[in-house]
Amino acid sequence: KLRDGWRADVWIAPAPVLEQAAALGRVGTHQPLAQVGVGVAVAQGQVAPDISTVAAWQGAVRRAPAVFYTQASSGQYIHGLLSSMGMLGEVQSKVHRFDNGEAMLLALSQVGTPPGAMAMGAISEIQTFSQRGVVCVGPLPPAIAHKTIYALAMDEQSPRLCHAQRWVQMCQQTDVWGDVSRTGIEPL
Repeated sequence: KLRDGWRADVWIAPAPVLEQAAALGRVGTHQPLAQVGVGVAVAQGQVAPDISTVAAWQGAVRRAPAVFYTQASSGQYIHGLLSSMGMLGEVQSKVHRFDNGEAMLLALSQVGTPPGAMAMGAISEIQTFSQRGVVCVGPLPPAIAHKTIYALAMDEQSPRLCHAQRWVQMCQQTDVWGDVSRTGIEPL
């Protein structure tokens, strides 16, 4: 959307996206806001795979009849991880990629999804779907864990720059966040 010329008072996106936007002159400097880990999910009622170690996670991916991840930052990480481990060719035929986490998790929770299918994505999105037929198995094993840092940047040409600045300042106050740990979002 930034490349297409969309405007916003404040942008929240993975830090590399805002670095590109700054290079295009769309936003000013960005600052870290929060980080979100990558986790594994299954449909409610399915047996949770063992993902406690890298070997267990690899086995779970190999045994899953379908593997879901997104085109977004967490999916790019999973795709690169499978590739670097030499597993991508082996599992490619059962990989389903989605534009975003919502589409991925809706697909996972639908009737007709192969039993045992697993999805990997942002823990915060997985937690959002916990009441909608999706169960968070947990984060990736520590040796391959990944966290996406989300940053905040203002559009310096916003006609509401003063309001945007106040909103950004509010986001930086730790007491505003409350207890968001159960959501998978970790304020920075």
